[in-house]
Amino acid sequence: MSGWNLNRKIILAVIALSAMLAACSSPVVTGMKVHMQNQEYDDIIHLADSVIARGDSLNPEIWFWRGRACTEKSEWSEAVFSFMKAYELDTSGALALNEYWFVFFNSASSTMNTGDVGYAVEILNMGITIAPTRPDFDLMLGDVELSINNDLSAAHENFQNASLKAEALIAYDQVLIDNTSDPYLLDYYAQNLAQAQNLFIQALYNSGSILIMLALDATEEEMPEYIQQAKDDYSKALEVDPTNVDMLDALAGAYMLEGDYQSAIDIFDEAFVNIDLGLEEGWLEEEEARIIMANMLISKGYAYIEMEEYSQAIVELETARDLTGDDFMVLSTLAHANFVMENYDESLSILESIIMIEGLTPEELANAYYTRYACFNRKELDSEAAEALETALDFDPGNANYWRYLASTYSRLGRRNDAINAMQKAEDLDDLNN
Repeated sequence: MSGWNLNRKIILAVIALSAMLAACSSPVVTGMKVHMQNQEYDDIIHLADSVIARGDSLNPEIWFWRGRACTEKSEWSEAVFSFMKAYELDTSGALALNEYWFVFFNSASSTMNTGDVGYAVEILNMGITIAPTRPDFDLMLGDVELSINNDLSAAHENFQNASLKAEALIAYDQVLIDNTSDPYLLDYYAQNLAQAQNLFIQALYNSGSILIMLALDATEEEMPEYIQQAKDDYSKALEVDPTNVDMLDALAGAYMLEGDYQSAIDIFDEAFVNIDLGLEEGWLEEEEARIIMANMLISKGYAYIEMEEYSQAIVELETARDLTGDDFMVLSTLAHANFVMENYDESLSILESIIMIEGLTPEELANAYYTRYACFNRKELDSEAAEALETALDFDPGNANYWRYLASTYSRLGRRNDAINAMQKAEDLDDLNN
């Protein structure tokens, strides 16, 4: 929440103007207010602790001002403790506690970083109690459900709740903007509106991403509904920010998943226009734009492969290669495009470049050597094909299909015993996996 912290002083000033405190504040509270004006935060905390230690712990204002002092010192856990005490004691609802929602968010973030996820979730739920309209808590709870609990349904529910709350904030902030002419307030409300829009887009992006994951694991009958819901989320976010390149990329990916490759290509082209706009207007850095464009060109190339427009696919992929250099994803897709075009020598040349890339995973290397096998197999070079498969199996020995293909290749080479052993290995792996 670094963006929030940049504006914290401004926002706290607005809170100070709008907070409605009890008219009959105690002398202690009056002293705390004086200390606050003088930015004497340690004195406020010391005064509050002294009064509380003497037994006067039922005044919600004392806890409130103690919480504000801890907030100024960025002592988030102490601020949360104080504000929760104030909330429990403030039966009249006179204190503007909901304005300090960010304290609970920051405290939960800090607690999460220490590894205490359970307590962080407790703090987030406290935050929802204090400020039920803030989407930030639901967003973080969604992240917990997704990355820690691996509960896609619960994560999706939290992200949807966050999107609804953010949408309501957008409408509320817009009303405030429409009904004021004060330059200071206009700037403050505009910042709030921009923040609410960002939260709205983030929530819908996360929601759509989970729906795509659910689609990949769904039955053939259920899959279209999940994809459509994801497309609806992405499209709704694009109504707020039509130039959002990440959202356009996600929407194009959803179209590709359902096999509508032309629609995906059209969206990629729209995204490219917005990338150029971002570079021109300065809200995209050149390096970031290069990476985004390269990834989209790879996806676009894959779409053309699926549409059997192989020459165009190679044009897109070579353009991506110009941007990334010899990147595994670009080269492997380019090798595949040349393979399906029966340009086996070109594919083998590209595969040589892939194998030379440092830091590849065993899975990536196995894939590269398997594609080499496929090229040699089509060229009826059985010795080279067998050697490529043997190397692929060095990186992925548990792949039953590789052993099965190797058995067939050995058979063509007249290596009968090797063929029998390879086929037995494939059958053993099938039995193990089943």
